[in-house]
Amino acid sequence: MTSRADDLNEEVESLKDKAKRITGKAREEYLEHVSDLKEKIKHISGETSEKAKQIIDETGAYIKENPQKAALIGLGVGVGVGLLIGMLIRRK
Repeated sequence: MTSRADDLNEEVESLKDKAKRITGKAREEYLEHVSDLKEKIKHISGETSEKAKQIIDETGAYIKENPQKAALIGLGVGVGVGLLIGMLIRRK
């Protein structure tokens, strides 16, 4: 009877060790993926920031070159947004 208990105890210990190894590997892989994602997010954020700066610079240059046209475009966008908001408020 003690032999079976000893065998069972050894099996339980073996399973505990396997579980520890598996969770350790899973944790390592998780941390590696998180690190990779952080780097990708930093890279994308940097690219997006650069593109936004470029668009702002181009918009500023366009406004300086075409102030009247830019004002009319701004007015049109403002009217469009105002109408959209008005329609949404009216529906409620």
